[in-house]
Amino acid sequence: MRMRWLALGAGTCWLALVVVVALVSDLGTASAVLFAALGLMTIAGLVFVVSIPPRITSAAGRVIKAIPPPPPADAKVAATLDEQVLAQVASAVARAVDQDLKRTFRQTEALQNLYAIIDFEHALPASRGWPASPDLLLLLVDLVDRHRPQLVVECGSGLSTLCLALAMRRYGIDGKVIALEHLEQYAAQTRELLERHGVADLAEVRTAPIETVEVGDGSAVWYARAAWEDLTAVDLLFVDGPPSSLSPQSRYPSLPLFSERLAPGAHVVLDDFQRAEERDVVKRWRSEYGDRLTLERVPLEKGAALLTFR
Repeated sequence: MRMRWLALGAGTCWLALVVVVALVSDLGTASAVLFAALGLMTIAGLVFVVSIPPRITSAAGRVIKAIPPPPPADAKVAATLDEQVLAQVASAVARAVDQDLKRTFRQTEALQNLYAIIDFEHALPASRGWPASPDLLLLLVDLVDRHRPQLVVECGSGLSTLCLALAMRRYGIDGKVIALEHLEQYAAQTRELLERHGVADLAEVRTAPIETVEVGDGSAVWYARAAWEDLTAVDLLFVDGPPSSLSPQSRYPSLPLFSERLAPGAHVVLDDFQRAEERDVVKRWRSEYGDRLTLERVPLEKGAALLTFR
């Protein structure tokens, strides 16, 4: 508002000055109008320039007023996720980490026990995953230690075959480990492992292709009969094959086909007992053999069923 009055006053004074000059001099009308217009334009420009800083200040003030004030220092910030959901996620993560740490510790502990019991002279292949876990290997070695089996039959082959053979040597057992392997590639790898560790005389890997065999009133796919029909008086039967990809009940035939080949008091170890397929296999065995079979559930990483056959 002040700028407007200032511009009006300056413009009026300038016009009055031009009129006076025109009256007292020879200045023509056209020249007087030109001087008046130039003067008014100059005054307007000066007023505009002078008014810029106040306009900027005013605009900044409006912008500042439009910005919401910050919350007080002690105000609570609303969570973007529900607190109950966050608590559940944190609890689930904590449980998973705790379980994984416990499993890792148990496997490390079992591996240390294996190294304390058995004198490994060369590097071992990886355990866990598809191969046997250290806790299962320790169970097998402990069974060899406690029961001194003369004949061990293994369905499948690999690191477990080596550990069983090394345990036989460690305890001076005059016996044999026979492993049935349906793939020649894996059979050759296990034979090489046994040779390297010097126990090829204590363990034999037989290539046993998968074929249809007669089981009870029906048939199933299992290891070729020619690879195992000469085996009798088996003290320890370790069932870790054939793979379940062949059939959900692929490990069921092992006990029906060997029930008459087991020595009195023989032990049967079934790996992967945490899987529903293996639990169903044991249910079938127990329903068919009744009191001749006792079951101990061993809480290993992948679960194991330890059965005693009478």
